[in-house]
Amino acid sequence: MVAHRKRKYRKYLGQRYARRGYNDRNRGRGNRGGAGFSGWRFKKQKYIKLIKEYPERFEDKKGFTSIKYNIEKSIINLGDIEEYFDYLLSEGIIKNDGEYYIIDLDEIGVDKLLGAGRISKKMKIYVREASEMAIEKVKNIGGEVMIK
Repeated sequence: MVAHRKRKYRKYLGQRYARRGYNDRNRGRGNRGGAGFSGWRFKKQKYIKLIKEYPERFEDKKGFTSIKYNIEKSIINLGDIEEYFDYLLSEGIIKNDGEYYIIDLDEIGVDKLLGAGRISKKMKIYVREASEMAIEKVKNIGGEVMIK
């Protein structure tokens, strides 16, 4: 018996389909239909599966933040006012009104007053926002915090 050699296949080589029928069979990714989210009828199914399996990949993608919360506020502590008191007084930012020193933090561009540090002088402080601790510390000395 004569040995039979398989004939070389010459049809469609170099063409788009090249012996493979249609392109889905050409991908080399099994029955999934391709890379990424392709081949899934509902993309959300695969997305949820990936979130469960790899939560670290999706940590920063939870909801969105409104623009109004992205605004950075400038803050100052009571301790900072006390530390730079002489300088602020000489510059005219703090004004002396008899028994009180008056400071308008809005004029110098400060949005919020925080309560870290100590304060030793009676002050009337005008500001947009203030923490409860800051208000309490100023009142204990005999001053006032006026919220605009």
